[in-house]
Amino acid sequence: MTGKVTPERTAMFATAARVPIQDGAAARIANAVEPTVARMNALNLQLQLEVEPASFVVIARKGGKP
Repeated sequence: MTGKVTPERTAMFATAARVPIQDGAAARIANAVEPTVARMNALNLQLQLEVEPASFVVIARKGGKP
């Protein structure tokens, strides 16, 4: 993640995820996660995300028979 975690970005993500937050919560959340995000950014940490192939659903519906 690049950029600083701001209350505005936090509120935007909460709105996009349809998670209601109280007034002032976005600032508290941003302040809580900013140090961790900054450390990860400084380390240039790359987290690999596994993506299941589209065929997974087809195989699962066939009862696991490829």
